[in-house]
Amino acid sequence: MLSCLLVLEVLLAAPPAGEPLQWQVPGQVSTVEVPGGMNVGGIPIRLQVYTSKESVDRLLQYFATAFDESGFYIERQQKQLAAEPHLTALNTRTLTSYTVILEKEASGLTTVVLGEAKMGEFKPLPASELLPVYPGAQSVLQGDFEGAKTLAFRVEAKEAQVSAWYRERLLRAGYKEEGPLVFRRQEQEVRLSAAVREGALDVVLFLKTAGERPLLEPEAVSHSAP
Repeated sequence: MLSCLLVLEVLLAAPPAGEPLQWQVPGQVSTVEVPGGMNVGGIPIRLQVYTSKESVDRLLQYFATAFDESGFYIERQQKQLAAEPHLTALNTRTLTSYTVILEKEASGLTTVVLGEAKMGEFKPLPASELLPVYPGAQSVLQGDFEGAKTLAFRVEAKEAQVSAWYRERLLRAGYKEEGPLVFRRQEQEVRLSAAVREGALDVVLFLKTAGERPLLEPEAVSHSAP
């Protein structure tokens, strides 16, 4: 299954619509349920995830043709944000963007992620106390996925530095590290992942919580890196 980091990177490089997605997926085998109420960076988004018997190349050509026949604008030289093939098109009449991300699975099936977004519904998210931002972070992006919160950013730092910074604050706040970069405190679980891309570190924190208690106590938050 496509990672949270990949979906955030690709879908949010383009700009949800109030209407359900209507695209047909050739060779469809199954549909994966995706929560409806998602908001990333102040933009509500809609996702649908499928598995298909068709190849990545066949599906990519299908969606390129479907987008083109719908009269959508497709940039010729699209920036590739991940190794997985993906394509974005824009409906210039409604300012709705559509992104398809494809990944070949070991089973031989292809995972198809369809994303739909409307820039006209953008509303800035208030600053969150639940996920503190690493000092010097750039391109900071917050998300709310029906109770699960995300924080994604890029930073000029080593992965070990970022991990140590969050580990110190989480342990001080009463969390226990149950696995590599997986922390838990009562009903709250925090997962941290990072990947080097283009000389910088892309970081994603994922918080699942049943309440709205601040992630860190005020005195535990520091505004300077060690």
